[in-house]
Amino acid sequence: MITKGLKQQVFESHELSLVCALIAWGFPIISVDKTSSKRVTFSFNKTSELDQCVDDFWDDTRLVSPKKYFNAMREAKSRIYSV
Repeated sequence: MITKGLKQQVFESHELSLVCALIAWGFPIISVDKTSSKRVTFSFNKTSELDQCVDDFWDDTRLVSPKKYFNAMREAKSRIYSV
C-alpha cells in the first residue's frame, strides 16, 4: 500500500518476509502500526530504490545475506512484540 503524506510518500507492508528483506538491504523502518489485533504494518520512506527492491523481491532476482536477513528478522520481531 502506498500512502501520500504532506511531504513524503510512504510504503507500507505487513508481509514479514518482505519487511525483513528491506531491513537487510538497508531501508529503515519509519513506523510500526499495531492497531489491528491480527496484523502489524511496517512503514518505510518510499523511494525509487525501494520500489525496485520490492519488485526484485517478488521477482526473486535480488539476494540477501542470510546473516543480515536473520538480524533483520530479529529487529522486526522486536518491533512487533515491544510495548
